[in-house]
Amino acid sequence: LGLNLKRYAHFTSPIRRYADLIVHRGLIAALGLGPGGLTQDEAARLEDVAVLISGTERRAMAAERDTVDRLIAAYLAERVDDRFDARISGVTKSGLFVQLPQYGADGFIPVSTLNGDYYIYDETARSLFGERSGKGYQLADRVEVRLVEVAPMAGAIRFEMLTDPKPLPDSKRSFHKAKGRARASQSRPGSRGRRR
Repeated sequence: LGLNLKRYAHFTSPIRRYADLIVHRGLIAALGLGPGGLTQDEAARLEDVAVLISGTERRAMAAERDTVDRLIAAYLAERVDDRFDARISGVTKSGLFVQLPQYGADGFIPVSTLNGDYYIYDETARSLFGERSGKGYQLADRVEVRLVEVAPMAGAIRFEMLTDPKPLPDSKRSFHKAKGRARASQSRPGSRGRRR
């Protein structure tokens, strides 16, 4: 219910974060519950304190992610060349991000290693598809991958795709539609993309 309010406070129990302490001290001062509330000077600096707290929390979360990535990479370093069931968790122009659900590991498959076709990124369909075949890979596909390289200190893992691409008619259609719109805008008089 509180999430629907324009202003709300969320705090945890037991108190373990500085943000929670600030909320409690603010409530003590606002409700006149005794000593320990925020002073007027402290209340005037709340915006700066909030920025500092948010930045610190983001750094802590990034450090935690880095640590977990390094530990998982170190664990998998002994399993180079092994095959794994994976799920595509991200698609970019440069390749596919895959996740191994069993291990919580995330890795990357560079588009340059996808064989048999020239792969095109379709942002709308969140897919990479072959220019000639129209077959490819898209977000959430279940695939089989091979572990190729691990860099434990960087927490980086690289995989090779073993699953053949599947037909993606929507991707090919939306790509050619977008290509057609771009050509039409270039040939339209007064358009910026027109050839001179």
